[in-house]
Amino acid sequence: MLLSIDTSSRYGGAALADGDGQLLEVRVWRSAANHTAQLMPAVSELLTGRDIRAAELTGVAVALGPGPFSALRVGVSAAKGLAIAGGFPIVGVDTLLLEAWRYLDPALHGQRPDALVPISWLDAGRNEIAAGAFGVGGQRLGDDRVASPAELLRQDAEDQRAAIYCGEAAWAQREEIAALIGDGPACVVMPWTPADRLWALAEMAAGRLSEGHADDLSSLQPYYLRMPTIGAPRQRDRVRQGRPSSS
Repeated sequence: MLLSIDTSSRYGGAALADGDGQLLEVRVWRSAANHTAQLMPAVSELLTGRDIRAAELTGVAVALGPGPFSALRVGVSAAKGLAIAGGFPIVGVDTLLLEAWRYLDPALHGQRPDALVPISWLDAGRNEIAAGAFGVGGQRLGDDRVASPAELLRQDAEDQRAAIYCGEAAWAQREEIAALIGDGPACVVMPWTPADRLWALAEMAAGRLSEGHADDLSSLQPYYLRMPTIGAPRQRDRVRQGRPSSS
């Protein structure tokens, strides 16, 4: 049994899946803080509902961000603690890849020049978006970006990208995307629910575990596009901290 944990945004969630990554039960919520009050009670409910102990899990998967600093720390710390206590493997996956996972079908963005490129959007705060573009197999098409919606769409138009905009922030700003695209390259904004990331996380983690690919507990860290600004001036930076090597 695989446990998946996601605290990448205001929406958090936990899920149990079988060895093939098929979801069996899900808990999702929206938190005004950092998910501390919701996460472990949700995990306990999942385990109790299936009448299993944490030590009986075969692995734990966690979304690594980008996302709010404190929220990501809650999810990653909980996943690590469970893996250490139970002695089972851990898999971390960055959240931009999770948002794009279901759209990484080669038929959607193969070798055709007009192929649709999945571009994930997550809220980065300060009225900006964290965006990642992906090719066949999940490889990144360039560096992740942090900018305003208008600036991201301008860049995509310059690159002549016909895009599938996906993820929480893309769905939340679908009307703005439609208004800003205008006569630019063809694009579509895909619907989103909090459970989408958990489904992708369970499926990807199960696949990696079946191939013997787990992450190292000591080096696994959240993926921060920005470091926290507590006690310091709010100066902009795009330093990536702890980006997962497995993505």
